[in-house]
Amino acid sequence: MRWLKRLGLGVLVVVLVLAALWTWSRLRGPTPEQRAALARWEAPNAFAGRNAFDAVWVLRYDVPDADVASVADADMKALAEASRQRKVPASFTSAAARYPDLNPRGRDVQPCGFNGLDCLEKVDAALDEHAALVRANARLIQRVEALSAYDHHAWRLPPDPNVPAPSFSLLGWPLTAHAVRFAKGDQLDAVAATCRDLAAWRRIGVQSDTLIMRMMGIALTTDGYGALLARMMAHLPRDMPLPSRCRAALAAPIAAEGSICPAMRGELAWSMGIAEWMPEMREHNAWSWLVLDREGYRAIVAEQMFAPCAAQSLTLQTDQRPSFSTGPVPIWRRFECIANSAGCILGDTIGTAYDLYALRAQDQNARLQVLATLAWLREQPDTGTLAERLARRPEDLRSPARDITVTADGRSLEIPQYDTSRGATWSLPLPPYLVESTATSD
Repeated sequence: MRWLKRLGLGVLVVVLVLAALWTWSRLRGPTPEQRAALARWEAPNAFAGRNAFDAVWVLRYDVPDADVASVADADMKALAEASRQRKVPASFTSAAARYPDLNPRGRDVQPCGFNGLDCLEKVDAALDEHAALVRANARLIQRVEALSAYDHHAWRLPPDPNVPAPSFSLLGWPLTAHAVRFAKGDQLDAVAATCRDLAAWRRIGVQSDTLIMRMMGIALTTDGYGALLARMMAHLPRDMPLPSRCRAALAAPIAAEGSICPAMRGELAWSMGIAEWMPEMREHNAWSWLVLDREGYRAIVAEQMFAPCAAQSLTLQTDQRPSFSTGPVPIWRRFECIANSAGCILGDTIGTAYDLYALRAQDQNARLQVLATLAWLREQPDTGTLAERLARRPEDLRSPARDITVTADGRSLEIPQYDTSRGATWSLPLPPYLVESTATSD
């Protein structure tokens, strides 16, 4: 009996200690760093101008400009209600029943998509077929081009994993139209349109509160319109001035253009909404209350999502490769997890998922420097070697951490990439008049 009493007393002491630790952990809540991250992410984005969301949402349908806002408003209201009832349809927009469908047609040849590097060559090889493709989809292309009148993209869909996505794949259609116009001899107008759309996606992409639109902006700006513009410049006579619209498109990038922070704020709000779909979040019972602190979970997620932005913010001015955290501290070493074990486990699943996006955004600025350098070189006298002329380029076309160099074959400019998942370097071809004789003879 004495041993049983001692055992019972020991169990009681353990229970009291655990209860005290749990209470202390719950009362203390998130760490100061987590609270600071949550406060930063909950600060609203200060986007100015026109929101492109509604126009992108109805892009596939020929909705008159005067009706775009009302159609989008009705759809967002209906989807929010369907989300509350957990009955979101796989595909939905009220425009489908009221307006002509602009789904691409006439696919004897494929459009350039988001790839501007070989778009001119692709169109030249089958000009009549691509011209017919552009004519068949002229209204769709006009609607995509009209997005150049917008300033930012702020998400309006409810946070639900089942909501249908806008037709993002349609955003690259103007590349083919610009290439066809260029190939048919209307070169300056084609260059002006390409510069207009490049500048627009630089602006909209940076001022976006979702990573998907941020990455779309990077792809369109660099691999899309940027690469197409470089190809066009290679075909233009050197003494032909570029249209005035190209000034904004070719302006040297500023550090803020390489940041993913605005997009990450929207991603946090989306993640918080999606979390409500998890069984652990929906269950409101004694066990859930013991192992899950919802505010603590929000703070943990904010800290994890804040990490790549915080690391990048220290390096944007110098263009250094950010040094990211290796991951969260193990749960057993974090006091806040005693009363929030489920929240810590769920929050830690984010890990380093967002690091790649930070690198890709920073690479965008390096790529824009290559494109602007090409335009700068075509206006410079041929004094000295190409490498010497590169060394004289303006400071705002340089990176303190990585330099633009001539490729080994002498036919392109390239710059190292921090996101190496799609290649260690990114390059643009030099116009024939900038290729030095040694490269030509090879």
